[in-house]
Amino acid sequence: MKISFHGACREVTGSCILVEAGNVKFLVDCGLFQGESFEKNYEDFSFDAREINFVLLTHAHLDHCGRFPKLYENGFRGKIYSTMPTMDLSEVIIADALKVSRQEGREPPATFFTEDDIKFLMRLFVPVSYGEERKVSENISVRLRDAGHILGSSIFEVLIKEDGEEKKLVFSGDLGNPPASIVNDPDIISGADVVFIESTYGDRMHESKQKGKDTLKQKILETISKDGVLIIPIFAVERTQEILYELNSMIENKEIPFVQIFLDSPLAIKVTGIYKKYYEFFDKEANNLINSGDDIFEFSGLSLSRTPEESIFAQKASTPKVILVGSGMFEGGRINSYLKRYLKHSFTTILIISFQTEGSLGRKLINNEKTIDIEGKIIENNAETCLATSFSSHGDQAFLTEWIDLIKNPKPKKIFVNHGEEESSITLARVISKATNKDVIVPNYGEIYTL
Repeated sequence: MKISFHGACREVTGSCILVEAGNVKFLVDCGLFQGESFEKNYEDFSFDAREINFVLLTHAHLDHCGRFPKLYENGFRGKIYSTMPTMDLSEVIIADALKVSRQEGREPPATFFTEDDIKFLMRLFVPVSYGEERKVSENISVRLRDAGHILGSSIFEVLIKEDGEEKKLVFSGDLGNPPASIVNDPDIISGADVVFIESTYGDRMHESKQKGKDTLKQKILETISKDGVLIIPIFAVERTQEILYELNSMIENKEIPFVQIFLDSPLAIKVTGIYKKYYEFFDKEANNLINSGDDIFEFSGLSLSRTPEESIFAQKASTPKVILVGSGMFEGGRINSYLKRYLKHSFTTILIISFQTEGSLGRKLINNEKTIDIEGKIIENNAETCLATSFSSHGDQAFLTEWIDLIKNPKPKKIFVNHGEEESSITLARVISKATNKDVIVPNYGEIYTL
């Protein structure tokens, strides 16, 4: 059996692992590179897409599904296994990425891929339920577990029979940060021979969930008191819904006074609709609220900006106001229009609640750079930028280490650490190795391992 790594190696984006077992070849994810690594999207795959029998898609974030159009364009016609929510979310995420790249005048990595092709791509999806064991080839079966990261996110347990012996490979995908407001906690895996684990926050601990909520509340109250603008760049999937959930709670419990709140992201609005469709995937607390008649994503003062005209209205609306705007990594979406208008003002606060990859605009704001290049225009930065890491949908070092430690009967003999910047991956590997006394590897891009 051969394992090779084609993305998310000592970086967060571009997740893609190739497994070759006998005459079967399959991928775990095929994500888009973002930030400084974006040009990698234009490189040829180092494998023949036509030979890939199937893909296991852990979840619908762009850095995990964003190269599907390129894979399809290169001849892939196998099956894509995922949960139903992941299937629906992937469709809108991929369509939006294609639309945004063209709006920005940037050639998509899949040059000849069209909106019509998305319909054909979606026909390749095969929905699988959590806990269901699905035979995907003569000698390979898969089972999905809840990763607790976003709606429908999965850990894949892969059972492979080779040379008369069965091995169990576990691919964590992105593991959640419990306890989250909407999704369930990540499942614990009963045993494994080989584990592949993410390391986005492998070198640090998150602040408490309560501290994150307190920061959100504090920044809203400060914005109201100084008649300012609070800009919260958000990912369309999970982060938007979690913030709406918290805002709904604060307003209904009268923790904050009335204030204009705009959700300015057509994609996030569509995604929220998909969330409502799959409420059975929510945790017990969210389901109880829904069953009591509470619409957990709607509240007084919330306006949805779908059209360009509604976006302009939100930009020009009187202060104080809170803006939830795409995108969470400051790539695409409508965030740049707000930064051009408000970054120069001292009454502006930018609350960053998502991971910012090296080289991204968001990382520059976190580093308090005083001039920011936005679409070729240099903007003076007088805004306050603050972080609330508890809203991260990724587990921190303590959780990731504990998750690995709880895998028993058997304990994994080999552990691969990926999907994290180099220092984060190396640090987590060192901590896991010390805790488990097992072989822990941080792979490089393109490296091949034989099991």
